[in-house]
Amino acid sequence: MSFKEDNYEDNSIKDLVFFEDIDSEAEEKKEIPKVTKEIDQQTNIILSTELIPYLSKFKYTSILSNESFAPINDVKVKIQYPSFLELSRSIPPTITNVDITKDEDEEENIELIKLEFSNINANETKEISLFFTPKNIINEGKIRTFSAFVNNDGYIRVIESEPLKIDINQVVLQPKLIPSSKIAEFLKDKDVRKAIRSYGIGINQKLDLDFLFNRLEVILRANNLQYITKDEKKKILWYFGLDLETNSDVLVVGQIKENKIEWIISTKNPNLIISLLVLLSSELKDVLLRMGIIDSINNLYNLECKACGSVLPSFPTKGKSIKCQNCHLDQIVW
Repeated sequence: MSFKEDNYEDNSIKDLVFFEDIDSEAEEKKEIPKVTKEIDQQTNIILSTELIPYLSKFKYTSILSNESFAPINDVKVKIQYPSFLELSRSIPPTITNVDITKDEDEEENIELIKLEFSNINANETKEISLFFTPKNIINEGKIRTFSAFVNNDGYIRVIESEPLKIDINQVVLQPKLIPSSKIAEFLKDKDVRKAIRSYGIGINQKLDLDFLFNRLEVILRANNLQYITKDEKKKILWYFGLDLETNSDVLVVGQIKENKIEWIISTKNPNLIISLLVLLSSELKDVLLRMGIIDSINNLYNLECKACGSVLPSFPTKGKSIKCQNCHLDQIVW
């Protein structure tokens, strides 16, 4: 299908939505979670887990509830997850006793998070939320939680959750023509989710932003999306398409802003957001490496706040701190 650029270029930009004021983590929508619940010790100790797509990530929550009238002590929690997931942050963010290792008793593609609580008092609940960013496209695995504790009688008890399946679906796009005047209407739909992935390139050389902007467009064209229009001065691209796997419309915006390279995905399908961000981000990394712009993936920085996950307002110079506009944490990116 050919790209119809000439009919849009002159008068379509005025009808489009600029993502200058987009919420850096976008608007959270209530998703239908996968849920498990296991009960132990005369139904008084309850371990429940939940897995949902959360904007550009997966959110996995483990809740250990002591509904008895006595404390449990020496509580150890182990969460097992596939290695194609990268742990980007946790709640509470101040967890310091997290150990990520390979499980010697399991397959090589399994990793663990271990943490401890000295006790959980009567009628108290401990909740752990982990946010995972997929590293690769078309992968699947399982997440599960194990917990051991000493009960009021001095016995060690163990409780574990059923595994929850996590997978990254294949994306099959085809171009879909849409008038630029309809983009704002599409974004106002209450069921449309939005998420953003933002990167900074940490090298000593000055970047050719025009060249990088051109590379973004090459990536979007190569993925069979329909060109809508672009603003070369503000370095923003709008493309639209239909995912054949889920029959979902999707708007993809690529932009360079405040020395950040960003993908912004808008669609009604939360799993498509994750899959498409993984795909586009992987292709961006490959292009930067192949063109010699970066020497390794370590030169590419994910510009999410370390505490709350919001996108940072700009990519700072090396060694300089930047404040998150959401939680106000000062942090050094590189």
